[in-house]
Amino acid sequence: MPPQFDEFWERFRSEISTPVEYIEAGHSAVFGEQGYDLSAPAEPAWAALPDADFAYHIAHELFHIVQRGRGYPKTMRGRHYPPNSAEARIGADLEDLILHPPLEELLRDELGFTNDFIRARMLNGALNGVASSPPPQYGTPWFTTWAIRYCELQFTLSGEEWAALEAVFTERSPQVARLGEEMVAIVREVGWGTREQALDALVRVRDSLGLKVNQIVLVMDPLTGDIL
Repeated sequence: MPPQFDEFWERFRSEISTPVEYIEAGHSAVFGEQGYDLSAPAEPAWAALPDADFAYHIAHELFHIVQRGRGYPKTMRGRHYPPNSAEARIGADLEDLILHPPLEELLRDELGFTNDFIRARMLNGALNGVASSPPPQYGTPWFTTWAIRYCELQFTLSGEEWAALEAVFTERSPQVARLGEEMVAIVREVGWGTREQALDALVRVRDSLGLKVNQIVLVMDPLTGDIL
């Protein structure tokens, strides 16, 4: 592992309750659906990452455990929406949107992890997907998904990478780009340094998208148990 991971581990090991054996085994308790125990006998995709990206990916998943331990907010679907519905997926995408900026800032800006391979794959996938897919109809779940992705990728990619993708988004769907920029403005205004900021940003973005209506997406504060 690169020295960045050692620094990360020393700093956060006390907040990571998952057994070290699970981390070493690539267990789903750390890696979710991409855990070795669920993908066997096939290897999960992250197992083939270059060394620097591999270390980044492990730290990424471990910091999500830290965030959960600190009571960062999470989304829930309304009871009348099935688990695999588009509405349920929107909630998961929103949660990632809000939880990833502080993670990226810590790992890449503060600790110096690199994930060039992951970012290149992410950029190429987004470029191909946006360029080749029919623009989503305004107001549909797929339209909201595109806007969330627009916002998240703007925070994740480098300036040069984002400029290339922004041009494609704007050409294919100016409405998506406008909504994405509204979301970016909210997240930047609120900030992301604390769990309280994450909770505020998640609620405000959810409400700006009209997803509180009909309880499409609910926001839970794990520390209080409040459902917002």
